[in-house]
Amino acid sequence: MPGHTTESLGTLSTDTRDALLVKQAQEGDADAFGQLVRRHERSVYAIASRMTASQDEAEDVTQEVFVQAWKSICRFRGDSQFSTWLHTIAVNATLKRLHYLRRRRTLSTDDPNLGLAEQISGDSLNEPLDKAFSAHTKEAVRRALSRLSDNHRMAVTLHYFEDYNCDEIARMMRCSVGTVWSRLHYACRKLKVELASAEAAGVEQTK
Repeated sequence: MPGHTTESLGTLSTDTRDALLVKQAQEGDADAFGQLVRRHERSVYAIASRMTASQDEAEDVTQEVFVQAWKSICRFRGDSQFSTWLHTIAVNATLKRLHYLRRRRTLSTDDPNLGLAEQISGDSLNEPLDKAFSAHTKEAVRRALSRLSDNHRMAVTLHYFEDYNCDEIARMMRCSVGTVWSRLHYACRKLKVELASAEAAGVEQTK
């Protein structure tokens, strides 16, 4: 990379390093794109794994995302961060895969990241609950998430796990900011109902 050795890249900011690697990848440098893959594959996999039902599916989606990214890297104009552009591809690829899977079978969702419940079930979108969750509560969270539509779960994943704001999610999901807020609000309300029901059941069992 002219003017920048691999070692010197380590002194640059994340966005600057990405921009340099993207430029090289756009010129056909496969090694530079490989560095981009290594830098971002975990975050892409995280999005896919929280939406799909198995590790194999998440890995397939992740691979597909980077294949698409390599094919379309020349169309990346730098209007957003590379990670945002890449995650937009991940959103579309994941939703497309879920649509395909749903045509073949009923998708069973089991979200292992129950920290989400601590955020969503608070009084506001980002206020965590200061209490431990029982087995009943955890099961209620799984049930609530499994009943959300793909678009609702994707909005939840991007907001609570990937820390995107509503404006960014709206651009990534090609919808209005109001739609994003609506989806997040609906998910919060649904989880609160499920959690309240689970807690009531847990109290009855302890009597």
